[in-house]
Amino acid sequence: MSPFALRRSQAWLAANCSLIFPGLGQLYRRQLVPGALMAAAAGTLVMFIGWSVLAPAGKTLWGLWALVALGMLYLISVVDAGLISRRAGQDSMAPAGKDPWYVVFLSQILPGLGHLYLQRLGWATGLLGLGIGTALLSQTYPWLLPLPIMVWGLGCWHGYWVTLAPPHRPSGFIYFIVVGLVVMRLAVGSVPAWISATVEQCIVPSESMLPTLQVGDRLFVHKTHLYRPNTADIVVFEAPEAAIAAGFLNADTLLVKRVIGLPGQQVWIRGGQVFINREPLVEPYLQDQSWYEWGPEIVPPDHYFVLGDNRNFSSDSHLWGFVPAADLLGKGYKIYWPPSRVQSLLQPYRS
Repeated sequence: MSPFALRRSQAWLAANCSLIFPGLGQLYRRQLVPGALMAAAAGTLVMFIGWSVLAPAGKTLWGLWALVALGMLYLISVVDAGLISRRAGQDSMAPAGKDPWYVVFLSQILPGLGHLYLQRLGWATGLLGLGIGTALLSQTYPWLLPLPIMVWGLGCWHGYWVTLAPPHRPSGFIYFIVVGLVVMRLAVGSVPAWISATVEQCIVPSESMLPTLQVGDRLFVHKTHLYRPNTADIVVFEAPEAAIAAGFLNADTLLVKRVIGLPGQQVWIRGGQVFINREPLVEPYLQDQSWYEWGPEIVPPDHYFVLGDNRNFSSDSHLWGFVPAADLLGKGYKIYWPPSRVQSLLQPYRS
């Protein structure tokens, strides 16, 4: 391989490293300070995005801007690492032959793209079809997520090997690139599945929780089997059978209400005031006091008494009874959209 071809190949290898994670290409090129700064910035942005979007106090819009910044950092890292690096001599006439690291770079972008560049149409079509097919299947069956990523890795590895002309020996970096690609894309691809398993998204459908929640507010709900509500928690739950049987709710309805009575507590509503075990409940979140009276009744074991904050315009426990613990999806902990409404719902109200 000529000195020019070697420099050119090293530039594409650096670009491949930066496609895995920002800064790796600079570290490969021994630009230690820029590489370390880019990697640290990317890691910080990833953590900030997670905090901004998912944490109760995080601002969702900030997380979206940070995501844009992370994408720009990726692009800058790749470009700086190799694509337009004059130090690699790419402003000169390209030598004959195909650069294996350029093929790997194309294959990292899309399975089969490197093979299309090599004019291996059979492999290109097969990898592209397999990649798209397994990716679509993994949307329905998340446990299949590794398959499209393995197709990506196979495309990179095979494209490199068929391009490498003898007697050149394969570089150990191909294994680093393939393993790095698989690990990073598994990590990124697992995020939606992890979020779906731990966080439910809910859209407020009515005015029953005014003024705390408005119609169209989008909530994050923390899902866990260990959750036991406290008084004044905002919970999301499936329509109880009693409410469905009485004709108050449809079977596929998700409701958002506030927990008022816990198992074993006596609930009594009288003169617009809620009493828990004969003690008045302090409710600073109310829009109006109740026009109705209810109870007193004891909340059964493994059940909860829930009411809407817009007390007189809410279909809740005062109409159709208690909510079984089994119907609870979790605790609403954050309004994450629209941006003007983003706020934590973890306010420590106590009686």
